[in-house]
Amino acid sequence: MLDTISIGAATVDIFIKSESFSVQDNSSCSNNLSLVLPYASKEEINQSLICSGGGATNSSVAFSRLGLKSACVSLFGQDNLSNYVLTDLKNEKVNYKHSIRLKKDNTDFSVIIIAPDGARTILVNRGSSCLEKQHIDWDFLKKTKWLYITSLEGNLDLLENLIGFGTENNIKISLNPGSRELAQKKLLKSFLPYIDFLLLNKEESETLAGLKSDHRDFWSELKSTGSKITAVTKGRNGAYIISDSQTIFSPIISTVPQDETGAGDSFGSAFVAGLIHQQDIQTCLNWAIHNSASVVSHLGAKTGLLTLSKIKKQTKLNRPQVSFPE
Repeated sequence: MLDTISIGAATVDIFIKSESFSVQDNSSCSNNLSLVLPYASKEEINQSLICSGGGATNSSVAFSRLGLKSACVSLFGQDNLSNYVLTDLKNEKVNYKHSIRLKKDNTDFSVIIIAPDGARTILVNRGSSCLEKQHIDWDFLKKTKWLYITSLEGNLDLLENLIGFGTENNIKISLNPGSRELAQKKLLKSFLPYIDFLLLNKEESETLAGLKSDHRDFWSELKSTGSKITAVTKGRNGAYIISDSQTIFSPIISTVPQDETGAGDSFGSAFVAGLIHQQDIQTCLNWAIHNSASVVSHLGAKTGLLTLSKIKKQTKLNRPQVSFPE
């Protein structure tokens, strides 16, 4: 019996960090900043890394390190890049035998350019195919306690099938939707009452609620979507957990950020791992905050993922959450 099956994206991530990169004001960008390097130049790379990425591989590896039996169901090619995905999953003792390798498609990859402060700009190259219902071994899914669903590239038909399957087979459901799912907000919201854990970042939560996070009705609107537990991560401003019984907040752990890639994946998977290990919600939030802090302290989305013994030790030494009133 498996503890978790992660479903969604598998990519190869190519990380590049250079002292030549700088952050400059740019009013034409949504955050008023641009990551800049000199035009028509040849610059030195100070740090680099090539490894597997994507929500499904990141979360499945996180679960495995946290002492759980995990599997990954993803779609990728049979090109040379796919070897990075397979090697990482094999080394981390993740069951990947039910992932799909397409002969006529390439493995998705990203080039991640990291700013001096750890923020990053991601350039994405996606294959022409995405996970479909016919790719899934439904009998295999019956062998798990949780389905951890990451972005399905907007395929809400598959999402509906997965949620229905989980509900019928008493499998708990975690969902971390991507921008393509949130673009179909009305349909997506109809699924949320069947979700046991919903993970959103600040921008995603505002899209779902249709309100800015500082609006007085934001939290009540988000709670009304119906998921049993909802997490809202706000980057360096901490994270909130909403459930029927309580709403709590935790600031981040003080750390020197190297790369913010994988912060959300590490947060969500550690929180769900805490639930599987029968921890209370406050402890689950602590696990999530510490795992995320460790990941952003390293290059890559998997390098800093904590083991079960480390996360237990660290959360005993530092319990940063505080109450957040309704």
